[in-house]
Amino acid sequence: MSLSIAAVAPVRGLMCNLHTGESMPLLLNPTELREQVRVNYSRLQVPGLSHEVLQFQSTGNTSLPVEFYVDKFFARTVSAEQDPDILDFKRFLQALTVPSGGAQDIAAGGPPRALFVWPGLVSVTCVVTSLEFRYELFGVSGEALVYRAQATLEEIRDLRMTSEELRTLGSERGGM
Repeated sequence: MSLSIAAVAPVRGLMCNLHTGESMPLLLNPTELREQVRVNYSRLQVPGLSHEVLQFQSTGNTSLPVEFYVDKFFARTVSAEQDPDILDFKRFLQALTVPSGGAQDIAAGGPPRALFVWPGLVSVTCVVTSLEFRYELFGVSGEALVYRAQATLEEIRDLRMTSEELRTLGSERGGM
């Protein structure tokens, strides 16, 4: 028996709110994924030297500027619902930008951490550092039918990472 490639559903990424445990599969994988990391150096000025001396300070957090595309017409084809609520993903992302209720200490007083997973490529514990929505198509009643959510996800770690660990784990380190 032969299996057609078209018959196999593509693997979709997901976001998970690590405070509540709620996970939200992506309706469509982003068409592009960028990973950015900054290496911080002090620039030492030595009188008479022809160049700056670079002294390592730290490595910045990995940043993932991601654009999510949400389309009600596509959602209808993959959902069992007649009228899927595409704004549920918007509310899910917004909930990752404000603190959870009932925080008992300073550490718990910030927005919840999230796990961003793109199977086989990226798995990082992160926080949402910026969020923007762009609505592109509306129904006759004014409801949003298509929108894009531009989110910047910044990795958050509680443990030191070494060069050797990064060489082994790459960008799949959500469980650290």
